[in-house]
Order: sequence, then C-alpha cells, then structure tokens
Amino acid sequence: MDTSSIQSLPTGTPFDTGKQISAIHMERYNKVNTSHHPARSESIVILGGGVAGLAASVVTGAPIYEADSRVGGVAASDSGSGFTFDRGIHVLQTKNARVLKLLDDTGVRLNDCSRQAYIYSHDTYSPYPFQVNTAGLPLALRARCVWGYLNREKVAKPRNYEEWMYANLGRGFADTFLIPYSEKFWTVHPREMTHEWTGNRVPQPTTLQVLRGALWSKQTRIGTNADFRYPDSEHGYGAIPEALVHKAGPVCRGHRANRLDVRARTVHFDNGMAVQYQRLISTIPLPDLVNICTDAPSAVRAAAAKLRTNSILVVNLGIGRSGLSDWHWAHFPEKDVSFFRISFPHNFSNIVTPRGMSAISAEVAYSPERPIDRENIVARVVDDLIRVRVLKREDPIVFSMTRDIRYAYCIYDFERRSAVRTVREWLIGSGVVPAGRYGLWSYFWSDEAMMSGLQAGEKALKSITANDAVQEAEVANR
Repeated sequence: MDTSSIQSLPTGTPFDTGKQISAIHMERYNKVNTSHHPARSESIVILGGGVAGLAASVVTGAPIYEADSRVGGVAASDSGSGFTFDRGIHVLQTKNARVLKLLDDTGVRLNDCSRQAYIYSHDTYSPYPFQVNTAGLPLALRARCVWGYLNREKVAKPRNYEEWMYANLGRGFADTFLIPYSEKFWTVHPREMTHEWTGNRVPQPTTLQVLRGALWSKQTRIGTNADFRYPDSEHGYGAIPEALVHKAGPVCRGHRANRLDVRARTVHFDNGMAVQYQRLISTIPLPDLVNICTDAPSAVRAAAAKLRTNSILVVNLGIGRSGLSDWHWAHFPEKDVSFFRISFPHNFSNIVTPRGMSAISAEVAYSPERPIDRENIVARVVDDLIRVRVLKREDPIVFSMTRDIRYAYCIYDFERRSAVRTVREWLIGSGVVPAGRYGLWSYFWSDEAMMSGLQAGEKALKSITANDAVQEAEVANR
C-alpha cells in the first residue's frame, strides 16, 4: 500500500483517535463552501450515511458516522449472484434544480423511464392509477366507482385520511382500492391517519378522466412518477449514495452511536470511540436518537415513544428466464396476497440481472400489530406470485434473499405532529440538527431527503458562524 497519501489527523478534531485518513478526505474535511462560510467544518459531526447525511456532508465537508458497513440507508442496494435489488422501489422523479445539480456533479448517469405500473384487483390487472383505468373491471364495480366519484361527499375539512378519500375520490374508489391498499401498506386503518401527507402522493383525476377511464381509455400519464429517472449502473439505485461518497467528507463505517451526551456535546460509539462536536446533524430515526440521549427529558422520551412506522420485509427473487414482464411495478390491495407491491428490477436497468435472467422484488409490510410469518414468507410470496399469474409454476428460482427494513414509512397518525415538534424543539435547543426521512419523521422521497440534508448542512454552518460571532463580540467587550 502506498502511504504517501496518508496523514495523521491533527489533535483537537473529532478524528483525534490515533487513526489515519487519506489526504484527499482530509482536504474535504477541512473544506467548507468558502464563498459563503469560513472553514469550520471540523465543528460538525453527522450521524447516518443515508442520502440525507451524505448531502449534508457534501455541503459541510464534515465527517459521517455510519452504523452499517455500507452507505445509503434505505436508498442502498443489495447484490448477490449477479443480481442487484433495491431496498424497495426507488426512482428519481424530482424537478428540484439543486438536487439535479448535486447528482450531475457526482457523475451519476441517469436513464429516462416511462412508468409501466399496474394494480391487481378482482383478478384483473388495470393500469395505474386505478382512478382513471377501471375499464377492465366488472361493469357493476365500474359503475359503483364512477357513481361514488360523481356523488362524493363534500367535506371542507376531512378529519382523517379515510374521510379525505371519500371527499376527494368517492366511496367506490376508496372502498375498492385505496382503503384496502392503505391498510395493507401502512398496517393501520386510514381513519387512524391524517391526510396532511397526501399532496402529490395520491393522484387526483378530473371528472373527464374518470369517465373516459371507465369506458375505454388506458391512461397512464397521470401522477408525479409518470416519467422518472433511474441510474444506469449495475449497482441499481444504490449508485446514487455510492457516488455521493466521493463528494462528501470522510465516512466512518461500522460506527453505531450508543450514547449521546448533548451537554458535553459528545457522541459515543459501541466500538469505544467518542467524538466531540459543536453541531450534530442527525439522520438516524428519532426514537433511536432519543433512546441514546442521556439528557433527554421525560416529556421528550414520551413523545419519541409515540412515533410509529411500518416495517417492510423485501423478498428478492432471481428468475432463470428472460422476458418475465415489461412492467416496472404492480400494486396488490387484495388481503389474501402477502405483498402490497412487487417490482421488476430488470426493467429499471438491464444490467442489474445476469444475461437471460429476470428478477422480482416483493414488499411485505408488517408491524407489531400485524406480524408476518418470517419462517415461511419466501415460500408464501412465491405461491402468491404464481396465483396472481406473475410466475409460472415451472419458472426456476435461481436466487433469493430478503432485506428487513425496520423503519420504512413514517406513519402520520394523530400523535405524530405534536410528538415530532416536542422532540425537534429539544434537539435543536441542544445543538442537534435533524435531517432526512427519519430525522424529521416525514414521508420523504429520496430527492427530498437529499434536499433536507443540504439544508441541514447549511443550517449547522450558519449556527456555528453566528455563535462564533457572538463569542468574538463578547471577547471584544471584556
């Protein structure tokens, strides 16, 4: 190994542990956006190496401490036997110029895709979104959906997500698809949830689109992900976090935080290492962060305990034949089907599967209230894929693996808003800047998580600069 590019870190930095780091990372570590901020990135530490943490490090040059051996979090990908699987569906559908520039600067090559997605209901596959593609369903069901839409209840302020469905899409669409799919996906009934998160997540059609879709027309150009981008890489969507690493500061993998002393501004890790900071950017889940905070008040602990997510077990299968499907994904609201969604990785990129092979990724949601049979889940998924006509019984399964995502989607129940506010106010007052899906406890897509990381990095830099100015003024006035 050539040691000419290795140097010891100076004492007094968060890396003052006798360890060594490459000169190029040392340069990034000391570098901040000098056109806006002084070089003080050594005062910032980042917990979590997902896309939010990586983006924050790109802005600050600050070191990242990641518990896993790999970066990316839920945006990473897993590989085996020539197959690459994302951790659930990940596509890039943003028009945010800053995020697009960030990715362009990393050199990630992105392919343009036009969505091919379907919904399985009543033994029929209809194009997504369901609201404008009911022509293939039984006539009585179509009539109920259209009638419910035309006579939907006008509620000025729906009290919950269920009422929001009835008010905006009608009882037919809600009872046929949205409610059963929501229960399956979120693992809670939509009447237990608010509707503040819906925004562009749930396509809302016009009356003409609903009527036309019930009679003859196949309409797929509706919704925010009708067109999307996906990395042209054998690493799948995980190519994005892997590329961000090269623009970020030092990344210390295998560092799981087990104690945070906000008064001493010190993070302790389970490998015995301890790091001091002036500002901490945290992208790890709020309940986990509060759990390791020795100084957290009881009210903050109680608030964090109220935060809920669903969990997802992803069953990944390599299929020993080509041409399995030309779809990107399909949704399954039916209760007797184990998965809520499947995707076909080979249709996102033709280099994530071996030549002549296909792949399926099936997502199964669970929670403490709705557990799954882990021991038999792979066999159950395969049986269900055969039953819904995705697989043939003779199709050879040449590879399988599972990925357990403990924290998947943050549930917007009626406790969430006040609980998040309580936790965030205490963290910010303690010098901690939360970011990302799990740091802000939000329904973020990956581009939104990256943007929150960029903003968190700027906020941390700004707060340090302001604090330094106050201290300098105090010294001058002594």
